[in-house]
Amino acid sequence: MLRSIAIDILAQRGYEVVAVTGKPAQAPYLKALGASEVVAASDLAAATRPLEKALWAGAVDSLGGEPLAALTRTTNKDGVIASIGNAAGQELVTTVMPFILRGVRLIGVNSDNEPALREHVWRRLASDLRPRHLGRIAQVKPFDDLPQVIKDVVEGRNTGRTVIAVAPEL
Repeated sequence: MLRSIAIDILAQRGYEVVAVTGKPAQAPYLKALGASEVVAASDLAAATRPLEKALWAGAVDSLGGEPLAALTRTTNKDGVIASIGNAAGQELVTTVMPFILRGVRLIGVNSDNEPALREHVWRRLASDLRPRHLGRIAQVKPFDDLPQVIKDVVEGRNTGRTVIAVAPEL
């Protein structure tokens, strides 16, 4: 879901967004959120050098692990990578070359210990940074659909975020 919201907000702010996905069938969904291009993760060349061809001005990474390491090697000079997750792993195996020779910056995003910052971000998300496509990103399903929702998640067919309504709407 964080990836979907990042695509929505960045596109809304006028950035050219390239979405990298392990699920190429989701391309129409990602383009509907604002991605100008969708690249299959499998199409990105496996990195073998400390620096690869610079492709990105910046990135929002929700995976960590090897995908994050690949981003460090392919980010442009003075680019910034915001790390917001670790679904692909907590380890980061890379070299210092992108940081020294290109000035790539890797920033972690954590507002748990910063209540004022968290409140400021939530206010912005409710106003000028409000995602335009929340209806596509999040969907509410009745409790009776839970078995199918779980099956879809396990089989990688889910998109965005699904909220299960425990009680029917009043």
